[in-house]
Amino acid sequence: MLRRCFVSLSFAGLGVVLSANLALATEWLTYGFDLERTGENPFETVLTPATVGGLHQIWTFNLGAVTIMQPVLAEGVMVNGSPKTLVFMGAEHGDFYAIDADTGTVVWQRNLGSQDTVCSDIPDTIFGVSGSPAIDRRRNRLYVVGGDGMMYSLNLSTGATVTGWPVAITTDPAHEHTYGAVTLTTRFAYAELASYCDIAPYHGGVVSVDLRTLQTHRFFPAGRSINGGGIWGPGGVSVDPATSHVYTATGNALYNPEYVGYCEDVVELSPVLKVLGANYPGLVGGDVDFGATPILYQPPGCAPMVAAKNKSGVLVTYERGNLSNGPFQRLQVASVGDWQFNGIPAWSESTHLLYIGNSSDSGIFKHGMVALSVDSNCQLQLAWQTTVGPNFSSVSPPSVAGGVVYYGDGFGGQLFAFNAATGTQVWSSATTIHGAIYGAPMVVNGRVYVGAWDGNLYCFGL
Repeated sequence: MLRRCFVSLSFAGLGVVLSANLALATEWLTYGFDLERTGENPFETVLTPATVGGLHQIWTFNLGAVTIMQPVLAEGVMVNGSPKTLVFMGAEHGDFYAIDADTGTVVWQRNLGSQDTVCSDIPDTIFGVSGSPAIDRRRNRLYVVGGDGMMYSLNLSTGATVTGWPVAITTDPAHEHTYGAVTLTTRFAYAELASYCDIAPYHGGVVSVDLRTLQTHRFFPAGRSINGGGIWGPGGVSVDPATSHVYTATGNALYNPEYVGYCEDVVELSPVLKVLGANYPGLVGGDVDFGATPILYQPPGCAPMVAAKNKSGVLVTYERGNLSNGPFQRLQVASVGDWQFNGIPAWSESTHLLYIGNSSDSGIFKHGMVALSVDSNCQLQLAWQTTVGPNFSSVSPPSVAGGVVYYGDGFGGQLFAFNAATGTQVWSSATTIHGAIYGAPMVVNGRVYVGAWDGNLYCFGL
């Protein structure tokens, strides 16, 4: 998210030895690179359509369990007096790691709790640290939610818990879990709650922690008396930097109708989680709630937009600030019987295309990577698509960098790279990765990092 030049100083005896490392580097501080959750790193220059074919495995790191997280990265973190590039990554047995990006070795490790459940969405039914952390470089700390239902503020250099933390996101972690990333603004850290396999009792919602007072605000889509209303999207909530408004997409209530209150809605909230606008788009299918994070994007000549994937295979778009007026557009991108159309698209400011990891076929749209352009009426239309991977499979959200779009094809266990302008496949991990890929890849400084269900974090480079 930030580009920095680092200067390192060392002292020998009575003299001063100055060694300057002025290499320009980019940091990936939050899920999807930015608050809008666009998934694009616009600063990548090493990996391009011309070079990405040379990617090979640099190292792997054993996480001890499966992961659905996108890693984050900070440059120049001072560790024992020396600057290091650190990758931060968690896994479902509750372990959270700071990993040396150069060597793939652990710098520090914490266990933030886990829950052994009856839910088989995770192979061994144990849920731990699922959502990506958010990094605050100014304070030299990060924020992450553990499997114990607590939000931690940890020192980047040591992993020590900051005084006054952690803060409870839920008092019932045996039934309520955070799947999505922490979203960090100047004033608040946001987290979300859902359940394990949508099993009652639980009350899903969004929680904000005031960084000054550590007080919390809460939004419950189903209210406090009805079960359900989980927030499942991997990116957590998205935030409009211009207004500080918060956007979320909600799950079903365990009630009739399932869209009671603000369930199965796309919702716009104030920074303290007051409802500013919401819409239930009228959904059909066997499983029609949102398992998604809204993406915020603005095509040239158009109003600021928000889009969300629904498990019924529909992509809905809205004008920001006008959600209550209903969808601006709806596209049946995946099969209406596909409950796996979830996650979040990516948006590129360079190509002005919206990229979707598509989980199944529907009409003109095929499973694989789908790119949508924006017409003169600000409507999305098919630009290109490349059919790869299994049909009817949850897939990872895409990431864009250097004119290349990347995504993992779910249980197919391959990471793919495509020319972002044309859709030509320019690389795949082939048989290198030995587990399903559901977490979005991170692409930064000539490296690609992705976690898999073989319990490893993979680092690829040239």
